Amino acid sequence: MAKYRTVTCGSCEVLVINNVICHETGCPDAWKDETRECKWCGRFFKPADRGQDFCDDSCAEAYNS
Repeated sequence: MAKYRTVTCGSCEVLVINNVICHETGCPDAWKDETRECKWCGRFFKPADRGQDFCDDSCAEAYNS
């Protein structure tokens, strides 16, 4: 039996292809579904805002000091 996944985006028509969320090209909200690697510790995390490069404040502080 097939499993279905419903995903919505307020800025584009989003699709799920082979269990990968795919936004339209140029969607301003596509970053919300990214998994990023912390620039300091290398841990993977989901960003809370578009420009977040670190998994938490302690990594950002360590990187910038």
